[in-house]
Amino acid sequence: MTGNPYFGLRFYGTRNLSLGKITFNLSGGLAIRFDRDNPMNYNVKMDVITVTGAGSHAVETWNIDGLEINSVIARNVGECGLLLQNTRNAKVGLVDGNNVATGNGYATLRFANENGKNANGNYNTNVYIDKVISRGGGRGIFCVSRSGGVVIQNVDLANNGNNAILVENCYNFSIRGGTVQGGGEIRLSARSEFPNNKDVWITLNTNNTPARESPCGENINWSLSGSGNRNLCKK
Repeated sequence: MTGNPYFGLRFYGTRNLSLGKITFNLSGGLAIRFDRDNPMNYNVKMDVITVTGAGSHAVETWNIDGLEINSVIARNVGECGLLLQNTRNAKVGLVDGNNVATGNGYATLRFANENGKNANGNYNTNVYIDKVISRGGGRGIFCVSRSGGVVIQNVDLANNGNNAILVENCYNFSIRGGTVQGGGEIRLSARSEFPNNKDVWITLNTNNTPARESPCGENINWSLSGSGNRNLCKK
């Protein structure tokens, strides 16, 4: 697909939707969007989604129960590479962003709006990401607004213009390993209108990347090696 679509592909209320290998070479717009204010989607599959030049997001989901994505490859994308919202029971292989979200608060991979919250209200792990690669742009990984229930197995982040990683009001969030080179600080923060971060595990090797926890969360577990200033709460 080429051009500047408001939404390249738009979905809601689907069951057993399967998207194959799709390439978007855009001059603006948003590539794939699942609607916020419409019925849930069940059992969505995507293969390799490659998006270049979107002005907004490459892939934005709302309201999905059961999501499998092979890869999202985002190049020169204005907002998010992959944005997951109110989506649960998700498995993603790779999110790979280069020059994504430059100059704003979005990220190569963003979880928002109660993403990963189970139907019964808990945040038991149900979102699994194999690998995140992010180069330049804005943030690398961003979890916000009562999201969580997520395990990211490996990250490879370098020279992000904003936070390499930002976790803000998230619950049961885990990064199991990987590297962060330079870029903005790894930050745990919180807004006052939501409960603070709880049950967070971050295991990383950093090269000249600072890490800061403010305010102090509950059951926050850091395992950081490498260089960069540390301003973390004492256990």
